[in-house]
Amino acid sequence: MLLKGQAGVSATTSGKAQSANRKTQHRRSPGILARLRRVRQRQRSLPPPLPADDEYAFLLKRHIDPATLARASRLAKTWSVPVHEALITLGWISEADYVDGVAREIGLPAVAGQPVKGLSPSASYPAWPKVLAGLFAGREVVIVEARSFAPHVLRSIAIGGGRSGHRFVLATRQEIAFASKDQWSPALIDGAVNGLWRQSAALSARTPHPAWQIYLFAMSLGLMIGGVAIAPDLVNPLAAAVLALPFSFVAGLRTVGLIEVLRPKRPNSPAAASESESPDLPVYTVLVALYREADVLPGLVQALAALDYPAARLQILLALESDDLETQRVARSLDLPGNFEVVIVPDRGPRTKPKALNFALGLARGEFVVIYDAEDMPEPDQIRRALALFAAQGPTLACVQGQLEIYNSNTNWFTRQFALEYAALFSGTLPALARLGIPIPLGGTSNHFRIGVLRAVGAWDPYNVTEDADLGFRIARAGFLTATLDSRTWEEAPIHFGNWMRQRTRWLKGWMQTYLVHTRQPVRAARELGFWRYLGLHVLMGGILLSVLVHPWCYALLVAEAASGTLLEPPEGRWQMWLWWVTAANLGIGYLSSMLLGAAAALQRRKFRLAMNAVFTPVYWLLISFAGYRALIQLVRKPYMWEKTQHGVDGTGRPVMTPRASRRPPRRRFRPKAAS
Repeated sequence: MLLKGQAGVSATTSGKAQSANRKTQHRRSPGILARLRRVRQRQRSLPPPLPADDEYAFLLKRHIDPATLARASRLAKTWSVPVHEALITLGWISEADYVDGVAREIGLPAVAGQPVKGLSPSASYPAWPKVLAGLFAGREVVIVEARSFAPHVLRSIAIGGGRSGHRFVLATRQEIAFASKDQWSPALIDGAVNGLWRQSAALSARTPHPAWQIYLFAMSLGLMIGGVAIAPDLVNPLAAAVLALPFSFVAGLRTVGLIEVLRPKRPNSPAAASESESPDLPVYTVLVALYREADVLPGLVQALAALDYPAARLQILLALESDDLETQRVARSLDLPGNFEVVIVPDRGPRTKPKALNFALGLARGEFVVIYDAEDMPEPDQIRRALALFAAQGPTLACVQGQLEIYNSNTNWFTRQFALEYAALFSGTLPALARLGIPIPLGGTSNHFRIGVLRAVGAWDPYNVTEDADLGFRIARAGFLTATLDSRTWEEAPIHFGNWMRQRTRWLKGWMQTYLVHTRQPVRAARELGFWRYLGLHVLMGGILLSVLVHPWCYALLVAEAASGTLLEPPEGRWQMWLWWVTAANLGIGYLSSMLLGAAAALQRRKFRLAMNAVFTPVYWLLISFAGYRALIQLVRKPYMWEKTQHGVDGTGRPVMTPRASRRPPRRRFRPKAAS
């Protein structure tokens, strides 16, 4: 087993000896920890450390040149981090080389791939320094994460340890994580799967839906079918009006979105992007959950390395499933920078993106966290802009949603419709919802969070297959706000019908789960959201879902009228005429508002040819309705099944072309490691 930096205690191979040693360990551990605390206290009286160029001179012998050390020293001072942290995160030296070099310099051994076994957490010890109790080479040792300390601190730890009679061994962060994973992984994966459900069962999709929701749906469906069979002349016009009602909700949402698109935009302040490297910048964590994404992983690493944020304050966690050996192999073959960490998610159901994100969130060190997808390419200054928005709006702002834009929109009809839909959603609808104070169903990527609020609301629901939409409403129910950010992240649209259908089915099934979860306790939800936002929940989620399911029946009624020869006949009474006019107006305004919004959003992004494809919106809506009924069937039969969306290839093995956007070059070049 390998190890990261924390502490260790021994045991013998025989059963009796192991039992005796465990008792000894229990008696000795407080003494070890107390001595280490005294080491920390003595450091306050130590002389100041040597200048960086002198303290890290041992690295010049084998690893770096003086110019690199001088540059790293300047950056470390700007970022307010140790020099070795700047060297490691920028990839100018590997963490293993730093541990080896500092171990030689101060005369301490390093793990260096030697077997470590029997590690267990030292719960009584504070965060400084990070320690674990464990076995190393059959001797009682304290295993220290060398990266957490400058050389002069490690030297003082070694001196204190020698006086205490205990042996110290240095290790890398990855070695310690690997050696101790058997201890922290079970608790972490249990929290990832069951955390929200234990915190609030009513807000988890894992909890069965109450009987009244099922009875209400069945009764409404039965009344409509029975009424059409018994009194069609009376019920058909009413049914047509009711079926067209959702289109009025959709039309209202699209209209306010269109107004938002046409509203004059203030130019983005460049202050956040051009700000100097401030030592006050917080640690920011990037989470990416990947499953079978070997093809897009190298491009993702390039995009994340190009983020304009101090590398030493940027923690990037790549969450890979334990059975995804191909993506793991590609990750090992890449020369990842020192601020990238690969997290292997244990194989425990349900296998969903939110479960992987929850697991990785347990290892996050940042004050803020952002979520990206495997194929994403965010604008380099997006994190700085998000931080500026958080600072401007204060602690009540819990989440910032970036804009998503499709980079392969010109591939075929599906990608053009998908791009129009995204343009309308992120340029019009979501900003309009934020302006109106209605909760925002998040977009699943480019979501920036205050990590404390995210954990407080239970993070993501692993049993909801559109965890982003659900989380947006839980944030609102907790009393926090979500804002939209005028910063783009380039994403890939599904190219083929099957891939598109699987993704859309999952989205609609998750929206159904979300709507059922947040209406199962209507009084509580209304109290937490307030009347206006609770109404927004029904108009947004309920209205869109109902319109998806109702849409094809409007055409079915038209076809039935045409087949019976009564389509063009005037209604017999005034109220029937009024109902038919309302129905026609709802349908027409719904279509018109959606087409105008999509076209206006595309024109705003200077995509003139894309705007013309808005005329195909009715056809696209029929396909979405097909996915809606597929989602309804899955909700009953396989509610937690996650249908994977393929990224990076067009279905024939050919790579999807990425945008030739103007981008800042990455800080380093990534290449496969040399074969050993």
